[in-house]
Amino acid sequence: MFFSQEQNRHKHWYHILSIGNRKLRVLMAAGVFFAAVLLAVLIVYSVRAAGYDPKQLISSLPGCTLYDSNQHPVATLTPHDNAPVTWGELPSHLVEAFLAREDNYFFEHRGVVYSALVRSALHNLLSLSYKQGASTITMQLTRHVFDLQGKTIDRKLLEIMLAQRLESLYDKTTLLCQYLSRIYFGQNCYGLREAAHAYFGKEIRELSTAESALLAGIVRAPSLLNPVRSAERAAKARNETLERMRELNYISQEEYEEAVNEPVNQSLHTVQKGNKALTYPAMWVNAELDTLPGIARERGHGLSVVSFLMEQLQQYLEQAVHEALNSLEDPKAPYPAAWAAKGDAEKSFQKLFAATKRPINLQRGNAPAQRGKIKLQTCALVIDARLNHRGNVLAVTCGRNSSDGINHWLDQVMPGRAAAPFVFYGACLPGRTEQHIVAHSARITGARLGHGVVSDTLSSLLPDVKLPGKGDEQALYDGLFYLRKIDLARLLFALQNAGRNYRLRLVSTVWSNGQRLIYAADHDSPPQELMRREGAVAVSHLPPFRYSEGLPITLHEELPENGGYWSMVCNDRGVAVILWCGVLDAAGKPAEVTPQFRKLLSHATENLAEDLHTTARRMLREAANKP
Repeated sequence: MFFSQEQNRHKHWYHILSIGNRKLRVLMAAGVFFAAVLLAVLIVYSVRAAGYDPKQLISSLPGCTLYDSNQHPVATLTPHDNAPVTWGELPSHLVEAFLAREDNYFFEHRGVVYSALVRSALHNLLSLSYKQGASTITMQLTRHVFDLQGKTIDRKLLEIMLAQRLESLYDKTTLLCQYLSRIYFGQNCYGLREAAHAYFGKEIRELSTAESALLAGIVRAPSLLNPVRSAERAAKARNETLERMRELNYISQEEYEEAVNEPVNQSLHTVQKGNKALTYPAMWVNAELDTLPGIARERGHGLSVVSFLMEQLQQYLEQAVHEALNSLEDPKAPYPAAWAAKGDAEKSFQKLFAATKRPINLQRGNAPAQRGKIKLQTCALVIDARLNHRGNVLAVTCGRNSSDGINHWLDQVMPGRAAAPFVFYGACLPGRTEQHIVAHSARITGARLGHGVVSDTLSSLLPDVKLPGKGDEQALYDGLFYLRKIDLARLLFALQNAGRNYRLRLVSTVWSNGQRLIYAADHDSPPQELMRREGAVAVSHLPPFRYSEGLPITLHEELPENGGYWSMVCNDRGVAVILWCGVLDAAGKPAEVTPQFRKLLSHATENLAEDLHTTARRMLREAANKP
């Protein structure tokens, strides 16, 4: 009895720590199971990683290509120099800036830092989120090269195996140079070379410590942290990188203080490399891509952008604009055949074109206006107005020569009488008294409504436009305020479409370099109502619009202060053409010309808009009838 009690007393505390045969077998079985799972995972992901071609790393950097509606390539969206960065042009402080910001163990690890992965996994597990990825520079490079997407364990495991494979095949300098050649820096800059040109107007080897730290600092959120978007956020990201460089003894205290006090420049430099001019559709698409969610981080990987563009119509538009402006500049130039075909009524104008003297300071051709000279300029939009297609841009020009990189749709103009429909629209809103009826002029209608009503109506349509205040009512009613040409085009198109706010878009779908769908234009969801339907319909046929039963609706107005001429031709369930033509000086400001030449310009603008509308409708019908 005593022996038994002594035995129980000894088992009271340390026998718990002993491992019996049964426990040992369970632990061994669990160990074998997890080892087998780990081995299976390694085999599976090693096989999957072997399916990727590592030569993609050193192949030409992926570009972005624009396709028309028939999926024919029509333009490049990456006009910059795609030459990879070389090790010899990288200053040591630039390499150290990126190491400090992204991966200070880069030259020591073999593609993966497992201790960092464990810390990241524990942090994410405790926070029930995916806030930390512990990606090395090599792992980030694999995402760019092989188009790996999504924050998943599957992607991370594949990324680890591919990173180790790249590390076994390429040296560290090659990996770092390829990484710097591919990452996105914001403001449509892909790769370090393009970022150095755009933000500082310098070659890579000329970058200072502060400039290098700024570029390294913005790569985690380039669309938000770039200096053009926010100098304050860019400076903060730069200073965090500089502080990390100081902690790692890459720079001294004196170098740190000098760099953090360097001002941040917000202006972009227009250094162009490679002499690859963008087309106007490419210019429009690049701007549109910047507004689409989830595209910015993808663009450095290479994209395929399928558009609504009709290439044949685009070519006709560019040729028609060239012929029209050529006939305006040179009385000896051939008169556009499409105009001459209109019959006897056009012959008198054809003679007038040949007889009228051109301004002596009018410069011919597509080159930018020289000092003391004036230039003809234009921009045109052909928009699909059919059901389920409305707002799709079929063809576009933003000026006369895309190589200057200027989008004249973004220029400011005074709309003048072209804004009268929006004053009339204010009189059609609910709650107006019987005195608030549409008169024959915007000034009379506006006076009846009062400054407050008209200002509120226009502010709801143009929230970012500064309107004339009280005491300057007539300027408000007469459209003597500035707005962008594209905003005027958008409002007029909405008015002719029952007030619906169709987004003028050229992008249909966007695909990654690995043929993964990134974006698709939503054709099914109805657009928001920009104007009340009843009011928009009520004024859509009133002057200054011209309407006859069975014919397209047209608008043709001279803009105030030598702003040129604005023409619009549209028909329901068909096509809308919006066109501006004007004369600008070397500084891009409206230039004054003789009344005789203004008459030619007015006639050419109207004729060109009508010709484009007729041609676009015919081409759409032919495309629809193709088997």
